[in-house]
Amino acid sequence: MSKKWFTLIEIMIAITIFMIVMVSVMQIFGISTQLTNKVDINRQVQENIKSLTETISEDIRNYSITWVWTEIDTYDLIKWNALQLWNIKYYLSNDDSLVRLFEITKCQELKNNCFLVKDDWTPSKLTNSWVAFEKLEFNIMWDKIKKLVINATIRPSTKKWVSSSVIKNSKLIFQTTISERFVKTN
Repeated sequence: MSKKWFTLIEIMIAITIFMIVMVSVMQIFGISTQLTNKVDINRQVQENIKSLTETISEDIRNYSITWVWTEIDTYDLIKWNALQLWNIKYYLSNDDSLVRLFEITKCQELKNNCFLVKDDWTPSKLTNSWVAFEKLEFNIMWDKIKKLVINATIRPSTKKWVSSSVIKNSKLIFQTTISERFVKTN
């Protein structure tokens, strides 16, 4: 009666095949995790944009556009920009004291997380900790109706431990126009 055992070569081949399968499975898992994180980050950025657009639109229709403050340096670069609606101000800040940020170039550095502040006697953040602004411009247009044009570059915040490559690839350039009243078209 002979016992059948696996030879060393058969065991080595089986382990090699198992390792190749496991490495492939781990790579697929890693890629799917990265994709899920990127989709979640983009969803958060889009939800923040929708929320702040709705808030600003509602305030514009309730209070009307008063003016936009803009300071430009000697190189024609915007240093800061703020929107005034009757007693409400919108501006960028990059610290927890909610103070107006006077240099937008600070927002372009990855270490700084600039956020939009709504100041109606008590300043509050309009965006959550998932989002950081790199650029924000308010412009007023007068046609028949006064309109506000918002140009922004928004990226994921570094506070959420997002890698710098994901941040660079997930920037969103956003532009919208909001009128003081609804325009009826035929």
